[in-house]
Amino acid sequence: MMGQGVKNTSSLALATLTIIKTTETKMPDPTAAPPTGGDLVQRVQDRYATLRKSERIVADYLRNHAGTRMKLSITELAQVLGLSEATISRVSRALGYSGFSDLKMSLAEGAVTRSGYVNIPADFEQTDTVIMASTKLANLLSASIQGTQRMLDTARVDRCVSTIRRARKVVLVGVGGAAAICDEAAHLFIKAGLDALSCSDHYTQVVLAANMGPEDVMVGISHTGMTQGIANALTLAREKGAQTIAVTSDPASPVARAANETLITWNSDTPSVPLYGDFLEGRISQLYLVDLLYISLLFEEGNSREANLRNTASALERYYQNGRAEG
Repeated sequence: MMGQGVKNTSSLALATLTIIKTTETKMPDPTAAPPTGGDLVQRVQDRYATLRKSERIVADYLRNHAGTRMKLSITELAQVLGLSEATISRVSRALGYSGFSDLKMSLAEGAVTRSGYVNIPADFEQTDTVIMASTKLANLLSASIQGTQRMLDTARVDRCVSTIRRARKVVLVGVGGAAAICDEAAHLFIKAGLDALSCSDHYTQVVLAANMGPEDVMVGISHTGMTQGIANALTLAREKGAQTIAVTSDPASPVARAANETLITWNSDTPSVPLYGDFLEGRISQLYLVDLLYISLLFEEGNSREANLRNTASALERYYQNGRAEG
């Protein structure tokens, strides 16, 4: 009887181990290659913080060219980026691909499945109902904010906050959709007691930059970073001794290179066509950074922003009570 019990116990243990082993082999592989180019962008965002500086150059290139067919070989891409082939292979594996060829295939698949609407995320289709579109949009904007947050350099944000706090005057420059973000930033900064203004005209931006000095700050906002007028204004302001801050998705762009400090926003996999509308994700990411700077200014130790806000609230209550201005 005892021998039979031992035999039954051994059989049970063996069966248990078999079940565990079978379950383990069916567990999903977290490093499995994503099936489409759209998922590549998410992979880049998820792993961006763990990449080395040289690897981030590759990741930025892939993110900026998602949804397109890459014709470059690994050798040619290495030459374009000024990196080694080993670095590109390492990034390919870090993103969950078996190699560079697998990565290129994913990019090509993303290009095939992309929606034909210019500057509109590929997930949106004409057949979407309002509730479907609303869900997609909420997820999209949430992902863009989270992506921007993951890329935050907190030390750089702190420096920007300190620079703005000490400024005699803050000038925000942008065009198109970015101009609206500049208006919002100026509105918030003024309520906090800063001397801030927004400008969307390139001619006036140059005039303002020419008259700035070491106590002033210019903030340039451009999603692609390719708006030359903004880069020119930042360059001139910097030459005059002013501190300059760029808010853009491309750290290697002319706008980013023209500034003392750069705050990076999340970059969509939607291809951009200049002057054909703006990225939905880009605008919400810019607004997120503007609000972060504003909140950080309010909560900075030893400042008088609370008093400024009280003054603003008191004045608005006096002149705009009941939702309308007094006659």
